[in-house]
Amino acid sequence: MPYLGLRGGKLPFAISITAGMGWILFGLDDAILGAVITTKAFESKFGLSTSMQGTVTSLFDLGCFFGAMAVSIFGENFSRRGLLFIYAVPMVIGSVLQIAAQNTAMLIVGRIVAGIGLGGITSTLPSWQNETSPAHLRGTVICTSLSFLIVGQLVAYWAAYGLLQQYPTQNITWRLLFALQTISVCIMAFLTLFMPESPRYLIAHGKYDRARGVLSALADKPEDDVLVNEQMEDITRAITFEQEHGVGWADLFKKSQTEGGTQEKRRLIIACAIQIAQPFSGSTCLSFYLTTIFEGSVGFSEHLSTLMSGFLQVWFLVASFGTWYFIEKVGRRVCFITTAICMGITMVVLAVMVEVDTKPAGYVATVAIFLYQSFFTWGWMAGVWCYSNEILSTTYRAKGGGLCVALQWLFDFVILEVMPDGIANIGWRMFLIFAVFNFSFAPLVYFFCPETAGVPLESIDAMFLPELNPVKESVRIRKHIKAEAQARKELGEKKGGELGRISSLMGENSKPEEIRVERKEEPIATIE
Repeated sequence: MPYLGLRGGKLPFAISITAGMGWILFGLDDAILGAVITTKAFESKFGLSTSMQGTVTSLFDLGCFFGAMAVSIFGENFSRRGLLFIYAVPMVIGSVLQIAAQNTAMLIVGRIVAGIGLGGITSTLPSWQNETSPAHLRGTVICTSLSFLIVGQLVAYWAAYGLLQQYPTQNITWRLLFALQTISVCIMAFLTLFMPESPRYLIAHGKYDRARGVLSALADKPEDDVLVNEQMEDITRAITFEQEHGVGWADLFKKSQTEGGTQEKRRLIIACAIQIAQPFSGSTCLSFYLTTIFEGSVGFSEHLSTLMSGFLQVWFLVASFGTWYFIEKVGRRVCFITTAICMGITMVVLAVMVEVDTKPAGYVATVAIFLYQSFFTWGWMAGVWCYSNEILSTTYRAKGGGLCVALQWLFDFVILEVMPDGIANIGWRMFLIFAVFNFSFAPLVYFFCPETAGVPLESIDAMFLPELNPVKESVRIRKHIKAEAQARKELGEKKGGELGRISSLMGENSKPEEIRVERKEEPIATIE
């Protein structure tokens, strides 16, 4: 029985759980090194200077950069699920090297190798989830999985707290924490065996029969149902349209698109800008250096700093549940703009309170950090991973998605490398720098980012047709989809309007020639 017998809404939920195990890896690494890097056991074993702490921390992100770039260059040669299996291997090897590390060199090699694995995994998961999720649940599905990232941080912080109380000076503390990564990636790889491949990937590579079976399972409809037929037709038409207008890197970076094509270069620039906004928001530094900030900037003891870090992760997880609702009901644009402004304000408050440097100011700074994490999770944590991937076309999703994630990891590396020295040299002014970046995100989104909530991936192509303003066009398209949904509802076609037929949205003059989807009998393979 394929996909453990799961169909309909249960199948995207199972995909979210599987992907969530991959996102837990991200959360674990965010928190593990930050939780142990200042402990007595870790310091006595490796004796890292302040600058070397930044190097060891950030080299993981450099490995992630290379892993993501490999997806960008070679990813389209492999299926989405196949890439997850491939990148699980360096993740396991790197984790084992970190667990067994006897010196700084071995620790660094382990972090770089594990980073390559995580870079590939985090580049692939958004594509896989976006391409297997119903339009009205796409944001919620990804936000649900991203909550697992926070679970990873939560597990790491509280495990570190408990182990430090029991074994404050023993190496078993950080070795056990690094072992959590190995467990998580193995669970992800095992669950992936039972999950479906992206139907868009299958259609793009001529595997129509398997794609029809996946769409049938996702919709919980017979394979010859009208809904499945329409989805097959729309996806095939959109992919054919994209492939007819260039699919290589040279085509992507041409000054102007081939006649009739979409604004692929503009889509890629928007996606990259949104993705790299995350490290510049200050969230990465807070995640990695939270304990250090509580100790050095706010003035808490080592014990209280670790405890407060754990409490913050609990709140971070609780707050993330709100994102499941906001991402679809409020929309991507409103979430991005509102939270960016609020994040900027809280960074200003944090900077001022750190400069005042009194006990009451330390309490206010702590509240500011909690508020910042709330706004971040409601807008720029999960929303970034959903949005930057979904506005890319199917043809460029592996290329562009890999590049976006690679750039995020690259800037994570740069910021983490300079953060320890930055805090040591300019102190509270570092938070003002992040505040300025956060404020700048609001106009970026307002003027350049179209709304995609509830819009099928194939219909997003219509927002980027030549000579159109994507932001204004997104308003028209969403109205069109809602009107069609209402019309179908009145005709008794339950939820049919969610399709947002690409042919009607792009117009008779713009759509590619009608094509017939051929069904071919092919053997079913577990891994592409």
